[in-house]
Amino acid sequence: MEIDPAQYDNRVEGGLYDDVVRQLMALPKGMSLGDATYKDDFIRESNVNTGNFAYKCRDNGAEYETVLVGEILPRPCGTKFSAIGNHYLGTANTPNIIDDKTRVKGVFTLGQPTQATEMIYVTFGNQIATLDDIIQSDMEELKRQNKDMNVKEWTAHAGTDQTGMPEYIIVNTEQLYAVPKGTQQAVQGKRARVTKKTINDTSEHGEGKAAKNNSVARGSKDNTQETEITTNTFYDPTVLPDYGGDLFQHINAKLRQLDIRNVENELIPPQNWYTSLKRGTLVMIRATLHAFNWKERRVYQLNGHTIRVLDDSKLEVEPLSSQPNGFDIGGSSSTSNSWVSDAMANVQLGKRGRQE
Repeated sequence: MEIDPAQYDNRVEGGLYDDVVRQLMALPKGMSLGDATYKDDFIRESNVNTGNFAYKCRDNGAEYETVLVGEILPRPCGTKFSAIGNHYLGTANTPNIIDDKTRVKGVFTLGQPTQATEMIYVTFGNQIATLDDIIQSDMEELKRQNKDMNVKEWTAHAGTDQTGMPEYIIVNTEQLYAVPKGTQQAVQGKRARVTKKTINDTSEHGEGKAAKNNSVARGSKDNTQETEITTNTFYDPTVLPDYGGDLFQHINAKLRQLDIRNVENELIPPQNWYTSLKRGTLVMIRATLHAFNWKERRVYQLNGHTIRVLDDSKLEVEPLSSQPNGFDIGGSSSTSNSWVSDAMANVQLGKRGRQE
């Protein structure tokens, strides 16, 4: 990634980075990932039915939600934010289509912010340390149980040497596609009963025209409401420029409005996702922690529920892949209504940027 250090001159002591760190430090104890301590602030809980792990607040048993920061890294580092996301394409002979039941998530690889101050450098390193504490504790447990598992961590190394400290944090988004609840109910034959209304004969008073005008007014109001973006908004998936081709076989599923927000804490519509969340963007993420167990395999996963841009990137958007959409491939906390989400919304960002 070609970076001109002069573009980050404002990342200095007392600048944007340190403002963000100070506000992370002001959050309740254990909310910031770098400030949290495994087994003191949050603990592991095993699902008796699936064997998967969830992570709960030690004091009240609620699902543990944390806040972390980092800089979005380019695709070669593992970022997969596209119409296909983390979906496995399969092979040319046995392609894996994406239909209404397919779970597709985006993936962001976060790295140490460019030209980091000491405060942000330590903060990012502490985030990795917290995640690594969980891994190391589980590895010791497996050793005592004399079990051998293939583990995929929620951190990654920059190169092939896996012996040193990880440099990257991997975060998954929520599902990109879903069948809207109303559509789902209609498909299942469920819908609200149509009720009859009483007709009031007002023709003698000349009120018929007024009623018609009121109907038009209501229609205009409804149209205005439809354009208001919320996390319950759905879109035609084709608003994503790389959506299309035989791979996608959605019938009722639509593209979801993820809780992705700009510097002003306003929702970013999907048509602007790729330009708003490109490499070099500084983000803050509200996430939950999970571990999935299948026989001899364990996958640790950070699920990002709110992604907030702290500072835009002026780097170019990476070119979209030329062949991801066809078969020619060559061989719940899910809601944003939480105290952690509220804490993120209260992060105050001044006008100063990184002057990229």
